[in-house]
Amino acid sequence: MKKSALSFLLVTALLGSLLTACSGNSDKNGSLPPTASSSASASASESPSAETESGESAETGTSPDASPSPGESSEPSKQPEESKKPEASKEPTPSKKPSEPSKKPDPSKSPEPSKKPEPSKKPEPSKKPEPSEKPAEPSTGDIVSAMLEQVEQPMLMDMSAEQMETSYGIDPKLVEEFTVKAPLMNVKTNEIAVFKVKKAKDVAAVKKGMEKRAEDVQKMFESYLPDQYENAKNYKIVTQGNYVLFLISESADDLEKAFKSSFK
Repeated sequence: MKKSALSFLLVTALLGSLLTACSGNSDKNGSLPPTASSSASASASESPSAETESGESAETGTSPDASPSPGESSEPSKQPEESKKPEASKEPTPSKKPSEPSKKPDPSKSPEPSKKPEPSKKPEPSKKPEPSEKPAEPSTGDIVSAMLEQVEQPMLMDMSAEQMETSYGIDPKLVEEFTVKAPLMNVKTNEIAVFKVKKAKDVAAVKKGMEKRAEDVQKMFESYLPDQYENAKNYKIVTQGNYVLFLISESADDLEKAFKSSFK
């Protein structure tokens, strides 16, 4: 009986140490606590006293079952809780975009690719040249000079505005410009006069003044020089736009042609 009780105690002590060792291993990653070895040595060293106690218990009539059970001698260590599975790491929340991204320093701009040459447009038909502006109208002085260059006449002199108004009776205000050439000597009836009127409606008034001038010349030479009287009777009045020509000359036809050529 003593041996069986001793054996039971040893087994109980070993089981307790094993349970303690197992719990220590799970909590402290396998490191044995110093109490396990001490409890084993203590149980071994106390074995003689256990025998005496067992003898006493046998004498008093106590059974081996009265010895403390493994549960009473030391509480079984709690089973190690299962280590919690590591939670899945949360996805990092995207950092907020900066309100105004810092501008990168402008790198030297690379040259832009050259554009593809566009297909040449079909040449548009050339526009008809607009008629050139009308040449400037010739002055009355230039017209008379050109006429005298082409057709020779006796010596003539220019009339002033006062002389023209007295001889022709034409209001100078109706005329833009004029040129009148009269004989230098009072033995000829040859006369050339060109008037440029401001308004076409005043051409009639200028013609009327020319007719008056022709009548006056005829009267002057009617009893004085019959040949010059006949010359004065053959006077001519020619109109070209706003220009009016008065002629007394033996070469009136040639002078008329020279007058008209000034406008070509």
